[in-house]
Amino acid sequence: MFKLPIILNMKPSVFKYLVLTIIFLAVCNTYAQERKIINYTEVGGLIHLNNTFGNNAEFNAFRTRTGITRIINKNYGLGIALGTDNYKRSTGATYNTLPITFNAAYFFNPELTGLKLDAYGGYSIKLFDNLNRGLTAGAGLSYSVAVNNGLNLGVQTGYNYQEIDYPSTFVQQGFNLGSFRIGLGITFK
Repeated sequence: MFKLPIILNMKPSVFKYLVLTIIFLAVCNTYAQERKIINYTEVGGLIHLNNTFGNNAEFNAFRTRTGITRIINKNYGLGIALGTDNYKRSTGATYNTLPITFNAAYFFNPELTGLKLDAYGGYSIKLFDNLNRGLTAGAGLSYSVAVNNGLNLGVQTGYNYQEIDYPSTFVQQGFNLGSFRIGLGITFK
């Protein structure tokens, strides 16, 4: 029996998400080839600090981010990023977000290695049924080392804030999460 490739058997919403992610990454890497634009991609975790959910609920999360930053002078950069956060409550409930953020960065070294301060803010959109929406923001500190002229590897830490909103007709009310952020990142410059 002839089997269709796995990509043709995907649900339409999963397929759309996959296509959007591939296009976004391709555009980011294309722009990263220019001298004044860099691409930063991060994979990390969010460790629960506090929330307004109640019942002593504990949350932990897996986080991804990729974005482009325009270096506006030797130490400052402004950019935009797209990410995913998967929050899991200790009782097993999950909350998925797709945040789009505006970012600001201060590089202590104009060569983009060493220490960097960053801050971001944006909104998690409800693109698919299994995604939650809400405001997101955070700030942090990272340290990176050059692997070669076009690539840095780094570690990042900081604070992440996420609101989980529900429509007013929904039984469950929205809540806020505060998390400690830690991650590994790659910078294409």
